[in-house]
Amino acid sequence: MRITHAAVTAVLLSTGCLAAVSPAAQAGPSAPAFAAGLSPELQRLLDQVGRHVSLRALEADGALAGLARATRAADPGSSGLTAEEADRPRSGKAGKPGTTFDMAWFERNLRAALAGKTVGYAYSIGQNGQLDRQAGVGSARVAPDNPVTAQSATKAMTIASVSKPVTTAAVLRLLEQKKISVDSGIGPWLPSAWKRGAGVDKITFRQLMTHTSGLLQNYQTATGTTGGKSTGSWDNIRIAIGQDSGAKGFKYANMNFSIFRIMVPKIAYGVDLSPQYDAPPADVTAAQIDYLTGIVFLGYLKPVLALAKAQVGCANADADPTKLYAFPTGGKAGWGPVDYTTGCGGYGYNMSANGITSFLSHIRYTDKVISAAARKLMVDENVGLYSYNGAYGTYHGHNGVWAQSGDRGMRSCAMSFHIHVDASLLVNNRGDYPSPCTVLLEAFDNAWH
Repeated sequence: MRITHAAVTAVLLSTGCLAAVSPAAQAGPSAPAFAAGLSPELQRLLDQVGRHVSLRALEADGALAGLARATRAADPGSSGLTAEEADRPRSGKAGKPGTTFDMAWFERNLRAALAGKTVGYAYSIGQNGQLDRQAGVGSARVAPDNPVTAQSATKAMTIASVSKPVTTAAVLRLLEQKKISVDSGIGPWLPSAWKRGAGVDKITFRQLMTHTSGLLQNYQTATGTTGGKSTGSWDNIRIAIGQDSGAKGFKYANMNFSIFRIMVPKIAYGVDLSPQYDAPPADVTAAQIDYLTGIVFLGYLKPVLALAKAQVGCANADADPTKLYAFPTGGKAGWGPVDYTTGCGGYGYNMSANGITSFLSHIRYTDKVISAAARKLMVDENVGLYSYNGAYGTYHGHNGVWAQSGDRGMRSCAMSFHIHVDASLLVNNRGDYPSPCTVLLEAFDNAWH
C-alpha cells in the first residue's frame, strides 16, 4: 500500500464576481491544428471548428487525437444505469453527538471503510476553500497491466456520473451568458436535422438536469424496451427526441446530460453539424462529425473548468492511465480507459480527485464559475446535484458507477458538507465495499466529538 500526502495547497485563489467568458475570449487565437490521417475535407471542417474554440489547447491535451479513428462510443448497459441509482444512499447513520468536527477523524473513518477492499483509491478533502488533505492509496494499475502504477489524488481517471454536476455548472453558466431561462424550452437549440416529436421542443433545461424530461421513456417507447439503456449516444438521443413527449416522472438517464454535448455548441457558437452527420462529406464519417461536435463542446467546457483550477477531458491522454478492476483482481487485466468524446456529458469525464474537490469548492463558495442564482438551483433545487440527509444536516453531491464485464469497474462520489468541507473519492475497482457516497457521508457524520 502506498500513501501519498501533499503539502497543504490553496485550491481557491479568491472569491469574485461571475465573469462572462465570451465565445471569442474563450477561443482566443487558434492556429489550424494538424492531425495525422485526416482527409482534406475533415481537416477543412476542423479548421472551421477552430474559428470558435482553441484547437491549439485541445491538441495539447490530446482531445483531438481520436478524430481520425473516431467511432461511436458504446453506450453503458441498463445494468449500469440501475447501479447508478442503487449506489446512492438516501440517509446516513446518526453520528455520535458532538459539537466539534475533527478532520483527522474524517480521514481516518474514510480510510477504515475501504481498508483491504480495494485495488486502489484516491481522495481529496477541502475545507474553507483550501485543500486540507489528499492521498492515493494502493494502485492505479497492477500486473498484468504493467507498468504497475500508484494511485494519486492528482491522477485523472474516469469519474462516471460525477460528470453530471460538472456539465450542469457549465450549462448554467452558458444559459446566464445567453440570457436563456433554465425553465425555457430546448427546441431552438436542438439539431436542425432532427425530427422532433410533439411536445419535445417544450422540454426545459431544468427537466433535463433533474431527470424529469421523459426522454428515456420516449426511447423505451420507440425501441420497445423496458429497461432501456443509460444512453448517451447521438443516435439514441435522436430516437428519443423524435418521439411524442410522454410521461415526465423522474427516470435517471445519461441522455438527459449527454444531450448537452450536442446542444452546447449551438447555444455557445451557433455550431450545428447535424446536416453533415446525416450526409457526411466525402472521406468523412458520421462518427467523425459527432467527434467534431464533442470537440466544440470540450472547447467550451475546458475553459470553464479552468476557472475552478480543474482539468477535464472525455479521453484520457495519460501514458499509463488508471485501469478499472474487479476485487480481488484474480490476476486479470483491468478495463479501459475509453475515449468518450462521442458520448460524454452525462458520463465519461476524466478528472482527478483534487480537480473534483476544487470544482466543488469553487461552485459552492465563489462566483468564479457560476453565479449565486445558479448555485441556488444546484444546491437548493437539486439541479444536477442530489441532496443527502446526514446526521448534522443536508449535504449535496453526486455518485458515479461503472460496471463492466468480469465484474470490473469503479465507483465515485463528490460531496459537499454544510460546514464548508468538500470531498471526493474515486475507487478504481468493484467489490465488497460501501458506495463512496456512503463512505464519505458516514465518515463525516462519525467525525464529531
